Amino acid sequence: MLCVQIFKDDKMKEVKIKSNNILKSLTKISTNNDKISELYTWTYENITTKCYGCYDGDAGFENKHELPPNGISVFLEEDSSEKLLFGDLFIVRFKDDELIDTSISDYGEFYNLMFNGFDDCLSEEEYIDCSEDSFDTSESDIDEDYELLSEDIDDNLEKDTNYY
Repeated sequence: MLCVQIFKDDKMKEVKIKSNNILKSLTKISTNNDKISELYTWTYENITTKCYGCYDGDAGFENKHELPPNGISVFLEEDSSEKLLFGDLFIVRFKDDELIDTSISDYGEFYNLMFNGFDDCLSEEEYIDCSEDSFDTSESDIDEDYELLSEDIDDNLEKDTNYY
């Protein structure tokens, strides 16, 4: 069966695992030095998505991938989108307790669905009226703002003389 391996630099790869012992299969292909555990679970439309990996590790081995919010964990208290994880992560899906293939595309769709509704909305106090009537600026006002901004940028920037 296919699952998704997420490396610590957030790159992904589809890998094959054996369904008879998932943890053993994942540990074999992982670059982690630590034991792999089931970290978080999400259920959506009769499909259970599980994330396996390490919740503890050394500095510099942190995984940069941000998991979808609201994952359920048996032992981790932090929200899945906020918990710092280490090494490789693995995304595995089940339907009716049977392992099913998980491609990077499948995980991408799931990821987008889980983040839907968790946008950076403003509170009512911070709400900005975006109706047509609320925009009463003439083109000359915009040009003036642009010229001021351009002058500020030119004054604050220095030439980069570093060698890379």
